[in-house]
Amino acid sequence: MQQEQGNLSLRTTNALKWSLISHLVEQLLQLIILVFLARLLDPKDFGLVGIITIFTNFAFLLSDLGFGAALIQRKDIGEHHLDAVFSLNIMIGLLLTVLFVCISPLIAAFYDEPSLKFITSITALGFVIASLSNANIALLRREMNFKRIAIIQIASLAGSGIASILLAFWGCGVWCLVFQSLIFQSIRTGVTWISSHPKPHFKINGDARKDLFGYGLNLTGFNVFNYWVRNADNFLVGKIIGPHALGIYSKAYTSMTLPILQITDVVSRVMFPALSSIQTDVSKVKMMYLKVIRCIALVTCPIALGLLAIARPFVLVVLGDKWVEVIPVLQILCIIGVIQGVSSSMGLLFTSLGRTDLMLRWGIFSGITYIVAFLIGIKWGILGVSIAYVVNGYLVLWYPAWTIPGKLVNLSFLDMLKNTLGAIVCSIIMALGVWLLATALPPFLPLAFSLAMQIIFGGVLYITLIHVLQLKGYQEMRAFLGYSLAEILS
Repeated sequence: MQQEQGNLSLRTTNALKWSLISHLVEQLLQLIILVFLARLLDPKDFGLVGIITIFTNFAFLLSDLGFGAALIQRKDIGEHHLDAVFSLNIMIGLLLTVLFVCISPLIAAFYDEPSLKFITSITALGFVIASLSNANIALLRREMNFKRIAIIQIASLAGSGIASILLAFWGCGVWCLVFQSLIFQSIRTGVTWISSHPKPHFKINGDARKDLFGYGLNLTGFNVFNYWVRNADNFLVGKIIGPHALGIYSKAYTSMTLPILQITDVVSRVMFPALSSIQTDVSKVKMMYLKVIRCIALVTCPIALGLLAIARPFVLVVLGDKWVEVIPVLQILCIIGVIQGVSSSMGLLFTSLGRTDLMLRWGIFSGITYIVAFLIGIKWGILGVSIAYVVNGYLVLWYPAWTIPGKLVNLSFLDMLKNTLGAIVCSIIMALGVWLLATALPPFLPLAFSLAMQIIFGGVLYITLIHVLQLKGYQEMRAFLGYSLAEILS
């Protein structure tokens, strides 16, 4: 039993390492590609593809109806389950492609851009291409083979990026962005198909479909509802206050959530198959999940409160003077960022333990409370919406958000708080220290230099605090980083 547990810990650590490497390399490649394309293309080209992306991002939520996640979560699977996911994915991919081709004239007419008709129709081919690899990627995730996934993702991004830059250089305009997406999906599908065993067949087994259907449908329902709830504040601000206010609000929201959610996404991708593999042993799931939230809190809490402390110089240096209105909105939203990382990871318990039905009900309840809060807060502008977001997150949802999924593994709210409180307290002390430093710095210093000093001071202070207090999450993080560094150097 101990050997089995040790093997899972080793596999999880290795998977986290490759997931993190993949994420960092992908971000770097995307930045490089964007820099080249931004110099070669017109802003309108990005705008046209951005319009289509609004629709395709939502459609991709429906692209496999949660069957891939069901394949990962299920305790035991056979080839008939893989065949069923593969076949259903192709059918859904074909359906989405036909649907987008049919509605392409409506999209073009709505935006009064005739070119969108053909752009939408060609972009829709990506649904079919992606559907051919989704089942195999899900199987790799189930096996926690994140090294192969990393190679596939990086190769696909690099290949499609080079192709899009060449097309842009040859004067293809917006089509280089359209074909970048299609080439990415094609390389991803080709490499996945060649390297995967066993290869699925187009065959649907009725029993296999039933095994996966309930789980997948509930998960899809949650994702769809959550997608619209997460955009409800943007919709209300844009509709009632206007595009300028929406630009300010969305920039503040993205600045706060992007680093936090990217960290939790990297962790969740690995921990979902890891927790699913031990779903029958509640005590093991509980122990492993507590490690997860300790590490997430250790990283996300100082990001949120550190950003709160340096909001003014950060916005003025990074975004520029014209974004000064972002500062108070960002500072308010950073308050909810303290618990957002851990709260976002709670979905792992729902999905890995097969309770997507409970997850859907929770999503509907929490979503309704957010919409009501936004409707109340909108009366006071974007500051009112921001305050409503924070108040609802703490006073209405914090306790049930940690308690409801926690009950699945006998975790109470106090258990969760005990395992995250150290990181929260150290982050508060760090933020206060940074604020005091900012007030003590002479005003004649260049703002960029002042910002750098505050970041360095905050980082050193926080690391010193968690080292002196020897927080459990800090010890676990050190062990992970030490193992990963040794593996890379060897």
